[in-house]
Amino acid sequence: MKGEAIKAYKIPIEAPRDLIEAYFEARRKALRKVLSRVAYSQTGKAHLNFKAEDRRKLRNDLLKGWRYSKHYIDSAINSVIGLVKGWIKLYNRSKAKSKPKITKKTVYIKNTLFSYRSGVLKISVEPNKRYLEVDLRKCDWIPKDFDKIGGLILTEGELIITVKREVRLEKPKRWASFDVNLTNITSLINGNIIRYDLKKLYHFHRIYEKKRKKIQKLSKHKPKTANRLMKKYSKREKNRAKDLMHKLTTKITRELADLKSGAILENLKNIKSRILNKSRNLNRKLSKWNARQFQFMLEYKLKWLGLPVKYINPKNSSKTCPLCSGRMATYEGRLMKCKKCGFIADRDVIAVLNLQMWGSGVTPKALIARLRAMMGKRLVDQNLPISIKVYQL
Repeated sequence: MKGEAIKAYKIPIEAPRDLIEAYFEARRKALRKVLSRVAYSQTGKAHLNFKAEDRRKLRNDLLKGWRYSKHYIDSAINSVIGLVKGWIKLYNRSKAKSKPKITKKTVYIKNTLFSYRSGVLKISVEPNKRYLEVDLRKCDWIPKDFDKIGGLILTEGELIITVKREVRLEKPKRWASFDVNLTNITSLINGNIIRYDLKKLYHFHRIYEKKRKKIQKLSKHKPKTANRLMKKYSKREKNRAKDLMHKLTTKITRELADLKSGAILENLKNIKSRILNKSRNLNRKLSKWNARQFQFMLEYKLKWLGLPVKYINPKNSSKTCPLCSGRMATYEGRLMKCKKCGFIADRDVIAVLNLQMWGSGVTPKALIARLRAMMGKRLVDQNLPISIKVYQL
């Protein structure tokens, strides 16, 4: 089966500030015009009444006095329409608190605005007059085996480049399953239970949570300073978490590539919106959960190598006995016990066993045989034939 793999990379660059400022103003003007075309039904639902004629008129208005390549205006209008449509979806679900605003000074560069030849990216700034050239041959971190370049994003200090590659997703020799939790990721890889410890990541989030609390107290007396510090530490927290996740997913990708193994993941789409409605403390904990980030990174890295990823409904994956399909009940701590056959195991181990069986459609017979030999015993005991390998990050 053929597919397309995508990766994005950042390149430090000195961007043309005049283009960034002009594009920023164009987007703000476009947003005001598009928002004025949002209508509301009698039931209070919003919809966008922005026709092709309205778009042409807006384009012509924005092109007055515009000295840069015309396709930047098309890009600005497209990005604004997408922003407003996204806001309408949230508004109609009662999830949008206020109307969208243009706050980031970024330029979306369509593929009609640049060319790529002999390793050099040439971006049009002013038609037939001014260009921004980037030599990708000097960027060692960007892979050389891509087929084409997608859209670009230009900011004041960097260029974000998207590279694409046509891949053939081969049938894997085996499957690995992953259960992502708040402080660990439990996996079943090649018949071995492996747990990746995420306590370091959770500790990062706790440290920056305390910093934000202090900054919020400062905001009453020094709002500008508080706002600057909040942006600084929020960005630092995001970057540290992203760096750790990149290292972890790269390690796992290499292991799976050596085994020619695909990955089975839980379908967690919109999971936070479903579970972030409990107590305040629980909401605070779950906001530190990087499950979707882990899945996103692992999927595109595996796909780049031609290895498939499956998403499985995780409902009752930790409550169904992998031996007899009976109902598991809480036994002690994180251990679960089957009411039907008496099997006892860690709830995360139960989850990865079920995910692998449900996703691959194959029962790991050797593993199940070992599990049956351990009936009534704890899977987490070190002297048992199945051990849990723990990797510290």
